[in-house]
Amino acid sequence: MLNKSSKKGQATTFMILGIVIAAVVILLFVMRGQFLFGPITPESVEQKGMDPIRDHVTDCVTEIGDDLFVTLGMQGGYLSTPVDTYRKIDGVPVSYLCYNMEDAPTCYNRYLTRADMEGQIGDAVKNGLATCLNVQKFTRGFDASIGNFEVVVDVGDYKSIVTLNMPVSLTKGDVTVTENEFVRAFDIPLGALYEVAQDIIEVEALAGDFEQLSYMLAYKGQFVIEKNKPYPDKLYIITSKDSDYVFQFFVQGEPAS
Repeated sequence: MLNKSSKKGQATTFMILGIVIAAVVILLFVMRGQFLFGPITPESVEQKGMDPIRDHVTDCVTEIGDDLFVTLGMQGGYLSTPVDTYRKIDGVPVSYLCYNMEDAPTCYNRYLTRADMEGQIGDAVKNGLATCLNVQKFTRGFDASIGNFEVVVDVGDYKSIVTLNMPVSLTKGDVTVTENEFVRAFDIPLGALYEVAQDIIEVEALAGDFEQLSYMLAYKGQFVIEKNKPYPDKLYIITSKDSDYVFQFFVQGEPAS
């Protein structure tokens, strides 16, 4: 039978052993964290935290934006085509950008602007982000803060920029990294083709017919303009020599009485 001194010695031994085991476990966790994450620096937080988020956001915006820009061009600058504002060609609702004037060969301009197109794309991208954006899944292992977002679109001649303004902060230890905007550039000549369309519409509105051959020669083949005449309208299909991107629209005609 153990005396009190022996029992006390055993208890002390177990306590010491428990402390040693706990220290070893803590040390292993620290070493494991260092092995997986590496030294905690702004560069490591960028690489292991923010870079995957940037890639994810860019992929999501690309997935949504590609289809939207194509649709906008195919539908004559409009994503939504209300009744009596379009005519279907091969199942695509192509917008009228110049409406018929009664008893006249001319038409009146619908006045589509770049700001109109930018607003449509921006709203559609913002609504579509819910289908693929999940930043939270990339913040594990960090203290994260994600703010509200807004989408800004800039339609340039040969490049359109979609900017997602969304503050994201990642903190690990004493290091915090913040990103406020995520930018995706689309290499499409939407703005340039839009300007060609406006030139066509201006002539159609003032003179009643546009001669595309002389225009293409003046621009040394930079643009290709196809004019079809599905009665009683005119369908203009515009492309650039350096891109497959298409911008097409209708000029409304007047049926013979």
